[in-house]
Amino acid sequence: MKDEKSFKTYLLFLLCALVIIGATVFYFKTSDTKKNISTIIFSEKPTVPTTQPIKTITDITTSKTPKATTSAKTVKTTNTTTAVAEKVYIDLNSADASEFTKLKGIGEVLADEIISYRETSGGFRNIEEIMNVNGIGEKIFSDIRDHIFVIDPVYDEEVQENEDITDIEEVTEYEPTLEELAPIDINTADIDTLMLLPHVDVDIANKIIDFREHTKFQNVYELLLIEGLSQNYVGDIVPYVTT
Repeated sequence: MKDEKSFKTYLLFLLCALVIIGATVFYFKTSDTKKNISTIIFSEKPTVPTTQPIKTITDITTSKTPKATTSAKTVKTTNTTTAVAEKVYIDLNSADASEFTKLKGIGEVLADEIISYRETSGGFRNIEEIMNVNGIGEKIFSDIRDHIFVIDPVYDEEVQENEDITDIEEVTEYEPTLEELAPIDINTADIDTLMLLPHVDVDIANKIIDFREHTKFQNVYELLLIEGLSQNYVGDIVPYVTT
């Protein structure tokens, strides 16, 4: 009887020992699992896409990774701002002051100067004319030239080219020769036509006109009556005239 009681006590002790060992093993396994989970969080931290998870990780650790993430975000913001600036296109003849201040190097003062010049001059003929505005030189112009425009720009070269074309047309205007006009009627020809004749200048031409207003030429040899025309001169004129 005593041996049976001792055996039961032994079994109870053995069972308790097994329970304690099992609890110990379970505890360590649980601790290892938690440790592994923390490690996964840290390793996944660089790939977190949003700022909220990064804030949670910052609470857990003092890693420098959040600073790197912040730096990357700053670069992205800068790039976005540059992209927007490159899409600015402003009409010099219609933009207001607030629009001009979007241009690089243009503040409120220069914006007012641009508008003042535009109102005084009647508008910009081309984008280069903006350099006539007080305070805007070649440096600022080179920074903004790709972001400004003028509808139907006009350049001085175009005006000069049109004048040159007109001059060429005037120079190349056809004038008939003396041979083509002959015989010239000395009783009706105008002063320019008379001056085509040999030895006839503006003075002789006026004398011919004065003579025919008083008495009409009866024949071409009456040109000998005109002061300044010698017999030899009249001989050169006769082949080209008539009455």
